[in-house]
Amino acid sequence: GERKKHEELMRERDILTKLKSQAENATQRQVDLMKINENTKRNLEQEIQGYKVEAQKQQKLIYQLEKEREKYGGEASEANSKYMQALEEVKLREMAIIDLQKKIAEGDNRLKQQQNLYEAVRSDRNLYSKNLIEAQDEIQEMKRKFKIINHQIEQLKEEISAKDLALVKEHFDHMKVEKEKESLRFELNKAKQQIKEADTAIASQKAEIEKLNHIINEADSERLRQKKEYDIVI
Repeated sequence: GERKKHEELMRERDILTKLKSQAENATQRQVDLMKINENTKRNLEQEIQGYKVEAQKQQKLIYQLEKEREKYGGEASEANSKYMQALEEVKLREMAIIDLQKKIAEGDNRLKQQQNLYEAVRSDRNLYSKNLIEAQDEIQEMKRKFKIINHQIEQLKEEISAKDLALVKEHFDHMKVEKEKESLRFELNKAKQQIKEADTAIASQKAEIEKLNHIINEADSERLRQKKEYDIVI
């Protein structure tokens, strides 16, 4: 009877030893899994931090692009204002040219009147021989006025030529402003496209961060479940 009892005790000892070994192995596996999960969680947190830093960079880039868009909008408005001012100056110059043309016509009329007067004096020279000296003085005065009028006409012609050159220059300045305006419009559209691309990238990053958060939550849930199992095993 003692031998049988001894054998049963030996079997129970072996069974308990085996169960103890199995429990220790299961415990070690759970510890290893917990370490793996901890490392995975740490890596995911580092990746999420990297995404946050990148998102901040994208936000700064968007802010900078918006500032540049405001700057280019202001420059385009200023260029348009200069263009309207140039148009107004062209109108004023055109009116000045018309006024000069009127003055030239008046000068021509005065010249014709002086010439007619000179012809009348010359026709009547024999009749007014007593006043020859006075008539000659008057003729000299008329010639002097004629030269003055001619000089004024030449000056007006030179001024008109200068106005014409100014108009040509205004035209080329206008063309230059138009080209600058087109360039600014192109840069503005380019900036809008970059902002759109940045918005798309940020949306994609947000989705990726939510996905990683979901994975971390699942990993936390799994770790809690394993810890409960480990507690039960203990």
